[in-house]
Amino acid sequence: MSRGNRVVINAAPQTAEAVPIVGWKNFPRKSDSLNHGVELVQSETITPERVRSAGAPIAATATGDIEVELIGGVYDDYIAAAACNEWDDNVLTLGGNVAKPFAIEKNYRDDDQHHVWTGMRVNTFKLDIPEKGLLTMTFGWMGSGYKNALTAFSKAPAATKLEPKATSLNITDVKIDGATLKGRSCVTAFSFEINNNITVQQCLFSGLYGGKVEEMMADMNGAFTLAYNRVAQEVLDKQLTGATVAIEALITLVDGSTYLLKIPKAQIGGDLPAGGSDRLNASLTYTVVSDGTAASLPTLVRTVTTTTP
Repeated sequence: MSRGNRVVINAAPQTAEAVPIVGWKNFPRKSDSLNHGVELVQSETITPERVRSAGAPIAATATGDIEVELIGGVYDDYIAAAACNEWDDNVLTLGGNVAKPFAIEKNYRDDDQHHVWTGMRVNTFKLDIPEKGLLTMTFGWMGSGYKNALTAFSKAPAATKLEPKATSLNITDVKIDGATLKGRSCVTAFSFEINNNITVQQCLFSGLYGGKVEEMMADMNGAFTLAYNRVAQEVLDKQLTGATVAIEALITLVDGSTYLLKIPKAQIGGDLPAGGSDRLNASLTYTVVSDGTAASLPTLVRTVTTTTP
């Protein structure tokens, strides 16, 4: 019998079609839904017994989410994969064209069951900052292969650190159009998401898991909550004209390292809060847009110890 606390996930950058031999590191996670799904086509052959004859597999998927608690420096390579870009002097531009595949291994160590997904790309990414609690990130993966074995695919995967984590107390500033909301409005939650809209090309000769894995148009959006006041209404009014706003969120970890999310252009949506006996909050959504220039693309700026998997 297998126990959940004995399951370990490891990952390694993949530069060739084969499962990597080196570069494996532990992937600390809160939860995961890694799986391989197989599509069967039913046979329509009529049998004397009036029972269908066996169908056949025609396609399979290698997908799944991995949810983690934000730890400084540990997940930077996977964030870069979500951005489809490389870190450049600690600045990551979101929305590039650099393919960054990984092999991801899931080991059920107490039952010697070892699974590996290959050609895995980050299709979706979400940063969630709650009103109170740990900051979490969710990586949604999509790949091009899967297999299992009774021995591990990774050899001596390197350990990764488990600190420093970040909580809602580590959000040290949020700005709208360059002006801090400190002392002007109360931000109670914030989120940011990327969807790379990855597709897998199905060819007659591409095998069970399909052919080329490619990112399409990237959608970036999010949400945040403001205590309702004049500042919140000024932001809500932006939707009347479609005017864009600049958004910044600063995470400062206990060791002094930081992550700064900068969104130069976003369009706002939201509704007026309803009345009642509770404090009034304005729930706003935003959609990241570009004017076709590099300067309008979102960036993530880090000042961290670069111990990354």
